[in-house]
Amino acid sequence: MKQKMVCIALVASAVFGHLSGCAGLNDRGQRLLASKVVAHAIVNGQLLVGEMELFPSHTGTVTLRLETVPGKTPLTSCVGRFRYTGTTMGTVDLRCNDGTIADLSMALMGDTRGYGYGQTATGLASLTFGLAPADAMAHLTVPPNMQLLERTDTDGLELK
Repeated sequence: MKQKMVCIALVASAVFGHLSGCAGLNDRGQRLLASKVVAHAIVNGQLLVGEMELFPSHTGTVTLRLETVPGKTPLTSCVGRFRYTGTTMGTVDLRCNDGTIADLSMALMGDTRGYGYGQTATGLASLTFGLAPADAMAHLTVPPNMQLLERTDTDGLELK
């Protein structure tokens, strides 16, 4: 009886180990096939830049960091999960280091390009991915009394 219990425990352990190994392999495979594109966001009046990683499973991640903002105590980073909700639509749940949370509704312009808008507790949030800075400017919500400019020294944007 004791040997039977040990045998069952070993088999269960082997099956669990195999399944968790498959999950890890699947995650690595997804990352190998992922598309990485530039992402821009304006969250609570601050410009963040980073990348969106899009997976073949119609999901993805977004990682953003702060661009320079003199004179403010800014949020410094945001991360989120992306998922398709339709052929040309998706959502991003954005979470920032200062506690800001935003759920953005995304419009997809192609497999690796899109834009979206949402609301935080204290302001607006907008996000673009896969767009050149000039195109991203057209879809980002600029706070009142500020300007979004294309940088001449780098391939980026600046919020003044």
